[in-house]
Amino acid sequence: MSEKLISSLVKATAVLLLSCIIFATVSCADNEAEMSIAEENAAADEEITADITTAETTTEDYLAKFNEVDVSGRTFRIIAQDTEERNNFYHEDTAGDIINDSINDRDNKVREELGIEFEFIAYEDREKLATTVQKTILAGDDAYDMIITSLSAGINKLASAGVLFDLRQIPALTLDSELWNPSMYKNMELNGRQLVTTGNVSAQYLLTPIVVLFNKRLAEDYGIEDLYQTVNEGKWTIERMKNLIADLSQDLDGNDKMDKNDFYGLTVDGTFGNALYAAAGMNTIAKDGDAYFISIDSKESVDLIERCAGIFGDRAVVFNDRHGSGAFEEIFRKGNALFMDHTLLETMRFRDMDDDFGIIPVPKANESIDKYYTACNTWLPSGIAVPKTCTDVEFVGTVMETMAYYSKEYMMPACYEVTLKGKVSRDEVFSIMLDLIYENTSYDFITIFNFSESAILLRDAMLGETLEFVSKYEKIKDRVQSQLNDLVAVAG
Repeated sequence: MSEKLISSLVKATAVLLLSCIIFATVSCADNEAEMSIAEENAAADEEITADITTAETTTEDYLAKFNEVDVSGRTFRIIAQDTEERNNFYHEDTAGDIINDSINDRDNKVREELGIEFEFIAYEDREKLATTVQKTILAGDDAYDMIITSLSAGINKLASAGVLFDLRQIPALTLDSELWNPSMYKNMELNGRQLVTTGNVSAQYLLTPIVVLFNKRLAEDYGIEDLYQTVNEGKWTIERMKNLIADLSQDLDGNDKMDKNDFYGLTVDGTFGNALYAAAGMNTIAKDGDAYFISIDSKESVDLIERCAGIFGDRAVVFNDRHGSGAFEEIFRKGNALFMDHTLLETMRFRDMDDDFGIIPVPKANESIDKYYTACNTWLPSGIAVPKTCTDVEFVGTVMETMAYYSKEYMMPACYEVTLKGKVSRDEVFSIMLDLIYENTSYDFITIFNFSESAILLRDAMLGETLEFVSKYEKIKDRVQSQLNDLVAVAG
């Protein structure tokens, strides 16, 4: 993707964020301040108009590569996991919802640009979708052009079954660009081939990042520093979190045991273990010559596991809702925990929480790591693939890349706006945190493919639920490697 495109997209998003912040400020200012801000707002409107013109010019420049490609009159068929809460398609019955409407805007723009139509095939159940797609492709039926479903219990099964097309054989796709996911490009490559990706084409992708929420009232009561500043200075680490949560636990119900009715420094679900691993900048797969191997038992990995287990394995300090009962959410909602981890999607359900909360990235392993890597939930329907029955890579690539471009232009700002206007955000600083969170979204092989339950073992070990990780992994290591070898063979 050109530098000009990146600059335009970033600038447009920044302007949108500025306008949202100005709007929020206007709503609570006095009359004199309102006049001043109105002037600023008018100036911002002028800048937005200028940016729209720039964006249109950039669009023409970027999409000009498809000028000689004639796909008009054709139908692009998408099969996707799609529900009311987790939609990948436009739902007429929820028109007015900003993210839902942005999907429609994107689709209409692609229709206009390319002269195509869409066929949307929706499944609520990811297991049924995966089974249907696999049977259809194995039967040689060219029924779909693109698949969108969960990476776990979805795309991973289709990849292992050998029914997905190598995305790198579709020249139009800029898989290493912001239009898709650079982490996928790096981490999902097998001998130069790539079967799966993700990105803004899926509305759910924007909501999958795993973040940390903190209770602002409690942070003030306990005299905790400005956590936003700590993040911006690159000092938000697991050691810093450890120090903040160490002495906060209280047995509120007096039953001499820590349970869901008590007070904690941190409350999490099991995916926090995978998020901590990703935040350390660790990958779960490596290559030795021409051979791939799973690297979660390397010395560096084991050191990280043992360190995190020592910090987050104390159940008197950290409540781990290991099986996803929802108890960890209720603890935080009641104001009985300083920190909680969750996806951006699920944080929307906390908009009615009494206490104000802030959102920051998952902490790094140490300050020497120069980025905040953000793991994404792989169970939401955000994985993107192409069936092996694909025969017209020009058509498929043209439509997918155009969808990706307009998804970035329409759907990403809509997600920002929803967040900034009250469904998640409680302050303007969140826009800066959101940039950090989206900047380095991260995916890894083990979390997606979970060979022989190795992803579960890893996350449990990171949170101190499973002891003696090395010996337990040794028992399944050969099976894990065999499954990886099978996948490499399937990829070709």
